[in-house]
Amino acid sequence: MRLLAVALAVVLPWPKAAFATLVAVPPPNLGARCDDLDPIALAEAIERELPAMQKMSASIDFAGRPVPFAEYARKTLAPLAALARQGTEALCAALPAKFTFYRNPDAGAGKFTAYHNPIIRASRQKQGVYQFPLYRRPKGPLAALTTAQIIAGGLAGQNLELLYLADPTELNAVHVEGSATVILDDNTTIAIGSDGHNGHPYQNVSKALAADNKIPKAQVTPIGMTRARKYFQEHPDDLWVYWGKNPHYVFFKEKAVPGGQAASGRFGALTAGRSLAVDPTHVPLGAAVWFRTDMPAIKDNKVGSWVSYGRVALGQDTGAGIKGAGRVDVFFGTGEYAQQASAVTTRPGEIYILLAK
Repeated sequence: MRLLAVALAVVLPWPKAAFATLVAVPPPNLGARCDDLDPIALAEAIERELPAMQKMSASIDFAGRPVPFAEYARKTLAPLAALARQGTEALCAALPAKFTFYRNPDAGAGKFTAYHNPIIRASRQKQGVYQFPLYRRPKGPLAALTTAQIIAGGLAGQNLELLYLADPTELNAVHVEGSATVILDDNTTIAIGSDGHNGHPYQNVSKALAADNKIPKAQVTPIGMTRARKYFQEHPDDLWVYWGKNPHYVFFKEKAVPGGQAASGRFGALTAGRSLAVDPTHVPLGAAVWFRTDMPAIKDNKVGSWVSYGRVALGQDTGAGIKGAGRVDVFFGTGEYAQQASAVTTRPGEIYILLAK
């Protein structure tokens, strides 16, 4: 979960625009090891998205040169996957030699956050501690109700409840992350993911709390928990007040995915460390990128230091709070570290879009 931003795999129109602000730049200093992860995961992530990319008719504009998505898939993504299968050394040697690096000049120092796929407990029935519903997507006018209207009972009695959670702050957190692996009260496991939203603009609840001096920057929170969630656990009535100030509401559906990995973007399941949520008006969805930022080294339930890393990844997701040329949200996957890192990561960084020479 992010401190200041939201990443949701929502249903948005595929961008029609070209990316005229991208300019070719000299390759950055990639360092001795240009990629810190197993390259096979990168190859597999590329290969999963290739069929969809090859069917797309739109183009990416690289400094005035339109490149159809199908051509990009064939000439840039497929060779990149082949290089990744040869290993990190081959991949790193090829990046500056065989690819042109493009950058949006408006990106500046960049702002990188992280998100994860939470693991939660829930019930299909309203019973016992399970009292707070996640809703399926309604049809007709009900799909446009605001968060405040839904909190007030606007969807009650419509048989739209997908699951019931026990903790309302966890309910809000699932809306923030947009997906979850769910352990039901009968100990079976399912995956849920977003099924679009109500079409209203996103307003950051954490910023609203900070503006009202509810969560001072000096507030100490357990690692893995945002300051906003800690505040709401201590002031449960305020959750509904402040959540209601964000009209943007996400709907959910059960997803048939292997291994309970619920998080997905435009090309199916996301890959931990290799999938990014980006602003699609600045970074083409499906494009391969090289980026560098920092990750937290966590020890004894606190951040001991920040570690710089670089790697090749794919722009595969979008987010209601991910706006701007240098705005990037890194998908960290599932598990304790992913949850902890997502709660504390807000770092500068740089991102380049790759195009085969």
